[in-house]
Amino acid sequence: MRIALASLALVAALLLARAPLAAAQGGVDVEAAPTSDQIASATSYLEERSGRTAFAVIDSEGELSGVRTDERFVTASVVKAMLLVQYLRTVDRADRGLSPAERRLLAPMIQVSSNEAATAIWRRVGDSGLRRLAAVVGMTNFLIGPVYISSCRCSARAWARAQITAGDQARLFYELDRVLPERFRAYAKKLLETVVPQQSWGIPEAARPAGWRVFFKVGLRATGLGGLIHQAARLEREDSVVAIAVLTDGDPSYAYGKRTVREVTDRLVGGPAGTPLVR
Repeated sequence: MRIALASLALVAALLLARAPLAAAQGGVDVEAAPTSDQIASATSYLEERSGRTAFAVIDSEGELSGVRTDERFVTASVVKAMLLVQYLRTVDRADRGLSPAERRLLAPMIQVSSNEAATAIWRRVGDSGLRRLAAVVGMTNFLIGPVYISSCRCSARAWARAQITAGDQARLFYELDRVLPERFRAYAKKLLETVVPQQSWGIPEAARPAGWRVFFKVGLRATGLGGLIHQAARLEREDSVVAIAVLTDGDPSYAYGKRTVREVTDRLVGGPAGTPLVR
């Protein structure tokens, strides 16, 4: 009973915090996409799931909402999107293009989530580069440093020491067009849109049938709590942009965590393709 009451209180607070945007069109007040009702539905669903959970969504008006948006989680492979962006920014500052060898690292790091490629790119970017990107984006809770995380194999995969929040990951994906160098923007977004089908669960699984283009990165690993399943994405449809991040830890199975991500997304942006957006 206490859990149910707490969940109801959280939903009520969310609805009050997201009153309809003052955008009268033809005398009708409209909300951003997703609407307050959709966010409330995702919130109610997430609060019933097992383990540690959080989600953040930045709507088509640039407003952030969610549940436990500032709570840190171990990153898994989601941080590879940050490695991609920061590496391209570094190359752009050198005023040059990408070499074939660099492309042979960046593509598998994103499309098949190669850990070896990520480690090679991290050795060039370093913790300092990731921190610089976090500052540019406004990722105020991003953390990477000499901390011990059980089973992370930090000596081999130093990027796995990063800790992320749903709010910060949503900010990164929402700001992709701004923080990616213009000369590499299409290339980076193509990689993020063409992740292999085996990893295209969750957000793309729910959003693509509704007509959204999805640029995303996944994270999946075991922790001391159970399964860890993360996903963060930028969604584009017509002239609207939405960013979503769903983080989970302590999932009883990977399938359970993947379903959490998919169901949260479906409640936020799902629906038949061609459904008109409210803006």
